[in-house]
Amino acid sequence: MLKPAWKFSLALWLSLAGLAQVANEANKEYRNKEGRERVAQSLDSGARLERLRPADMIPLLGIKPGAVVADIGAGTGMMLPFLVEAVGPSGRVLAEDIQQDFLNKAEARIKTNNWSNVTTILGTDRNPNLPEAQLDLAFILDAYHHFDYPAEMLAHIARSLKPDGRIAVADFYRTRRGPQDKDMRSHVRADRDEVIREIEANGFQLEAKHDHASNQYVLLFRKK
Repeated sequence: MLKPAWKFSLALWLSLAGLAQVANEANKEYRNKEGRERVAQSLDSGARLERLRPADMIPLLGIKPGAVVADIGAGTGMMLPFLVEAVGPSGRVLAEDIQQDFLNKAEARIKTNNWSNVTTILGTDRNPNLPEAQLDLAFILDAYHHFDYPAEMLAHIARSLKPDGRIAVADFYRTRRGPQDKDMRSHVRADRDEVIREIEANGFQLEAKHDHASNQYVLLFRKK
């Protein structure tokens, strides 16, 4: 009996995910310093802050005071003020990115705000280099579609979570218009339901899903 088409496609994709750079189109701008500087400006823009509505997103994540949260793909640290407030003085925030020039900007933000409970971590495209079994939440904002090796990344993230730890993925709908009315189909490799199947195939169970803003969703997963 033949598998349904989507199952066959997903199985094939997952077999290649650890071998191929699947987010090639999304990552073009990150390959040189000039491109990353343009990205950094967009990450810090007031328009992005207005579009993401962090004050509305944070309650969806269920962060408790004292929690340890990793901001995976933190970029220049735009979400750090909101995460720091959510975890409180007894919690910790780990700002991870694979671009040191982004982390330099995040570190400047940390220093300016005197956040003693925020540290930066330089990861790679295969491993975020997070501490083992310490995270209550791995938060991935607008970054999951940039994962070149999602199966490897998810395996490392799973090891970084506490037994009851969770993953939160906030990302773009592939089939809706994006920022500046951008067609997201060439930028985002998988739509929401494909992302759910992909993450569940790598050892997680969907706990909740929410629409957020006009073209984004938020997904919450626990380890199976």
